[in-house]
Amino acid sequence: MNGDKPKIRLRVGKIKFDAMSNLAKLYTDEIKRQFEIFYANWEPGGTVELGDYGLLDGNIFVHIGKLKDDFPEFEGDVIKTTADQWKDHKEFQSESGVEVNLLSKGSLNAAGVPVAKATLEVKFANKDSIFFNAADCTTIRISNKAKIGEILKTLLKNGRWKKEYCVVTDLVQSGLTILAISKSNNSEISFEADSPQIEKINLADASIKVNLHRQSSIGYKVEGKEGLYIMMGLCKIKNRFIWWGTGDFEPKTLRFPTSARTMMENSSAIKTEESAEDLAFAQLGIE
Repeated sequence: MNGDKPKIRLRVGKIKFDAMSNLAKLYTDEIKRQFEIFYANWEPGGTVELGDYGLLDGNIFVHIGKLKDDFPEFEGDVIKTTADQWKDHKEFQSESGVEVNLLSKGSLNAAGVPVAKATLEVKFANKDSIFFNAADCTTIRISNKAKIGEILKTLLKNGRWKKEYCVVTDLVQSGLTILAISKSNNSEISFEADSPQIEKINLADASIKVNLHRQSSIGYKVEGKEGLYIMMGLCKIKNRFIWWGTGDFEPKTLRFPTSARTMMENSSAIKTEESAEDLAFAQLGIE
């Protein structure tokens, strides 16, 4: 492969995994577990826009097209967007075996050597462990989701939309992203502040830029990249009764795993509604 990263190859409605499959599944599953209604943009920073649509393979979004390009009903400014006025700090690390050290400039590292620049050290005791940090995150979203849903329900009735399709309705953009996934036990990675004037790295501050300093047995990394779209919110057409319940009588299907509910909802062999009016365009990830 001449040193290039292996690529994810697609087949119809399914991802055919190669050498990056474990990383893709590991990362996307963990993002979904940590942030619930958000799905990972794999790979981080990959091209994605509000109004893109596709399929979910597990927690991996498989892009098919864009509403505005593929359906005349969405041409022009039909899709309205808005951005949150606040920023937040999104972070997590695997539950065990991850040690994070923020070394001040001039302090001593574990070997007793003075630290020339403020440094972030991450040590992993276990394989497939994750360190994730996204500073100054902003969420942009489709503001007229109900209108989009009504159009899609009409397209569904006309046979031009598939019920299993989901739409990117929310995007989380990070001011600065640092990510590392360990490839084996006893892996480590470190980053230095890009300026010797910085006394200590503040992981919540996107203005503090970092450079890769050292790594050992790291399977995947993002080296302090700016402005990446790291997560997305997805909506799809769902059945109100089967999945949401009515009053005091919660249907037993709510106890099924997400994968089983998705299979039943999308199956053409299972009738879940009398008409399109029984359907709703709703957020995925809300159980």
